[in-house]
Amino acid sequence: MISNKQADEYYMQQAIEMARKAPDFPFGAVIVRRTTGEIIAKGVNRSSENPIFHGEIDAINSCAAVNPSIDWSEFDLYTTAEPCPMCQSAIEWAGISTIYYGTSIPYLQSLGWWQIGIRAEEVSRRTPFRQSTVIAGILELECNALFEAAGTGSTRLK
Repeated sequence: MISNKQADEYYMQQAIEMARKAPDFPFGAVIVRRTTGEIIAKGVNRSSENPIFHGEIDAINSCAAVNPSIDWSEFDLYTTAEPCPMCQSAIEWAGISTIYYGTSIPYLQSLGWWQIGIRAEEVSRRTPFRQSTVIAGILELECNALFEAAGTGSTRLK
């Protein structure tokens, strides 16, 4: 039997693999059914196609396309970076229970990435109808390395 830490690292590694394949920036996400451990959907940042196509949004859209009437509370989401306020709001609207991320918004900002300075936990805390659990730092160093190595695209500060 694998530990929760091993499972969390496995799923984050899947998000990292998605991020490495991302056409735009290294934001990758996977949605996991908690009861079975099955990866239900994957997503990457495709913001060059549409500014709201972040990795988390892509994964949620992919999941909804094949599972239109589901209980989202049975799912967890793993993402290479802390969800921005838009993505965390979508996660709250969907009803995903737990979010795991690697790189924090403040770290992305320190590297020059454009980020709105509202943390995922704050968005969750301010959602009156539902609150997800946000867990930071899963494979943080590996995720940080993705963003450190990324180019200076249009979503970075000049």
